[in-house]
Amino acid sequence: MLSNNKSNYLQQIMLKHSILLLIPLFSSKMLSQKTDSLSANTKDNTYITYYEDAIKIRLNVNNSFNSFYIKDPKTNLAFHLTPNQRIRSTLTAIYKFIEIDIGYTPEFIRFNKDNRIKGESKFFNMGTTFYFGSWRQQLQYSKTKGFYVDKKELSTSENILFPDFQVIKIGGTTSYILNKNFSFRSIYIQSEWQIKSTGSFVPGISYYYTRIRNSHPSEDRIVDVAAGPAYYYNWVINKSFLITGGAYAGLGYNQTKTVYKDVTPAEMTDGLSLQTQIRGTLAYNSNRFYTGMTLSLNSFYYRTDPTVQVRDNQQFYEFFIGYRFDAPEKLRKITDKSLNYIKKKKQ
Repeated sequence: MLSNNKSNYLQQIMLKHSILLLIPLFSSKMLSQKTDSLSANTKDNTYITYYEDAIKIRLNVNNSFNSFYIKDPKTNLAFHLTPNQRIRSTLTAIYKFIEIDIGYTPEFIRFNKDNRIKGESKFFNMGTTFYFGSWRQQLQYSKTKGFYVDKKELSTSENILFPDFQVIKIGGTTSYILNKNFSFRSIYIQSEWQIKSTGSFVPGISYYYTRIRNSHPSEDRIVDVAAGPAYYYNWVINKSFLITGGAYAGLGYNQTKTVYKDVTPAEMTDGLSLQTQIRGTLAYNSNRFYTGMTLSLNSFYYRTDPTVQVRDNQQFYEFFIGYRFDAPEKLRKITDKSLNYIKKKKQ
């Protein structure tokens, strides 16, 4: 068990500032000649193949979660506050600006059978990405409930469970792709494919609002805004395999406000924050079939007082497999008519 001093300190943190606890890849020979006869949009670009007129069906299996790392050198405490991770799957259909997602996780890939030891965690995530020329807009909503601290980090006999600890995060990133020959869509929604290696600087600004609740009658409301440069590179191997690497670093502002449900006055701290993001993708593509895997880590670093350091992590691991096929003529006409109408309204 924790010593009395450590136990009391941990409870104070939880009560006052809850944030502190806070491919196999298939060979192209497996695809018949008929399979590779997909109609592609023939834009004049030697760097990118476009599949804008195709319907994309995509199945992904991912492990996405929000965790916190807290370090207080003054008391010699450092630990992670983590949910009991769970693998999830989503089936997505994409055509033009239409996207339909169906989430379902089969029993045979539900590996976390340890709710008694690590507690039960509940997840809900959704997000989307829009492209307007060279502009890229990403939006995200996530909700996680049920966290724990591993017994090894605090020298306790059992894991410390926080079943009521809940984190809601809303936000996004607005970025600009400086190199028009670089394809972000190749690694996100597969409506394009990079056929010639190239990279791009992608400066951007990110903005997130996080709300944290626990069993204590208070909640933390956190605002993070950061801006900075990013660089991504698509390395094409034999036009069918793609390796992507990229990183972002942003400097910004953090505000943490603790609001109480009783008459206790609200408490607020603010200051500079640092955001970093690292992303890597390995993918295979043919005109019809595509597959790959992605790793991503997005972190916010800030202090809640002169000594306590907090790292808010968003981790994402994904394996995806997909297929493209020509859209029915009737669907093409309806969507083209809608897009032409929108364009006329903007003029």
